[in-house]
Amino acid sequence: MKQGKSWLRRLGRVDVTLLTLVIIIVGLLVSRFSTEPGSTDVQSYEAPADLPPVVADGEVLPDIAGMPLSGPPVRFLMHNVQNYFVVGEKSRSRYVNRPKSERSCQAVAEVIASANPDVVGLIEVGGPMALRDLQVRLRHKGCDLSHSRILLRDGEDRALAVLSRYPIVHDASKADYGLYGQQKRRMLRGILDITVRVADGRMFRIVGAHLKSRVADDAAAAQSLRSREARTLAMYLQQTMRRQPGMPVLVYGDWNDGPTDESLGVLTQGISADSALQRLSPEDADGDGWTLYYKAEREYFTFDQIYVNSVLRSRRGRACKSGIVDLPAGKIASDHRAVWCDVR
Repeated sequence: MKQGKSWLRRLGRVDVTLLTLVIIIVGLLVSRFSTEPGSTDVQSYEAPADLPPVVADGEVLPDIAGMPLSGPPVRFLMHNVQNYFVVGEKSRSRYVNRPKSERSCQAVAEVIASANPDVVGLIEVGGPMALRDLQVRLRHKGCDLSHSRILLRDGEDRALAVLSRYPIVHDASKADYGLYGQQKRRMLRGILDITVRVADGRMFRIVGAHLKSRVADDAAAAQSLRSREARTLAMYLQQTMRRQPGMPVLVYGDWNDGPTDESLGVLTQGISADSALQRLSPEDADGDGWTLYYKAEREYFTFDQIYVNSVLRSRRGRACKSGIVDLPAGKIASDHRAVWCDVR
C-alpha cells in the first residue's frame, strides 16, 4: 500500500512539471505572434510578422488567403501637386527648382483634406522633405496619413508618392525599370507599387505612374514615348496580377493623354483578358470630368485618371462613389484637379 502511494506522488510531480513546461511554451508563442507591427516611414520598410511570406517568381508577396472580400468603403485620392518643392530639398537633376509658395502648399493640403481620403497617390512631389511637409500640413487639418512611401529616381526631381492612413505592408516599386522595345531607356519616373492593409484585413495594391509630358520639342517623339511607357506598364500589371490572383489593384496616373487617346487603350484592353482594366469616370458637382486646364490655349483635358482591375471592379458596386475636388483653393494648389474614388 505504501509503495502504491509513493508511485502516485511521483506521477503527480511529473504531471506538474509537464504542465509547467506547456504553460511556458504557450506563453512564448503568444508573446511572439501577438506583437503588432510598428508604423513605417518614408524610407524604411519591415514586413509585418503576422503576414506569412508568399514567393512568386522570386518576389515575396503578402498572403491574401482568407482576406475579407467586403467591408466599409476606403477612399483613395490622387493629385498632381505641381512641383511640390521645399527649401533644403536635395536635387536629383541638373535643374534648379523653385520652392512651392506657402500659399500654394496650404492650398494643396486644403484640397486633399476636403475629401477626407484614407490613401493619397501623389504626383510631382519634390522628395522626402516635401512629402513630410505635406504630411504635417494635412495633420494640422485633421487628416492624419502617417504611413508613406516615395519613389525617387536619379535625374528626375518630380517623384511619385503615397500617403496612407493604413500600414503599407509591401513595397514593390521600381525606380529603374526598362522601357518596352528599348535596350537602354527606362520609365521616366519609374513605377510606384505598394500594398496597404486596412483594419479589417483587406489589402489593396496601388500602382502609380507619370508618363512623358506633352511639353516637348518633338511632339511626335513624346507621343511615341508615352505609348511605350503605357505598354510597359500594362505588361508589368499583367505579370503583377498573375503572380497574385485575387488581389484588388488600383492604378492611378497623370497620363498626359486623354481617355480616348491610343496610348491608353493598352490599359483598358490589357496585354491579356485577365489584365484588362476599367477606367473610372469621376465628375465634379457640375458633371464635368476634366482634370487639367491649359490657360494659354484655353483647353480642358482629362489627363488624371484612375483604373481598377476586375477584382476591384466587381467589389465596388453602385454604392462606391467617385468625384473631382472643385474648390477655389484648387486653382492655387495646382494646375491639376484632385480625383477621388471609393473602393471596398
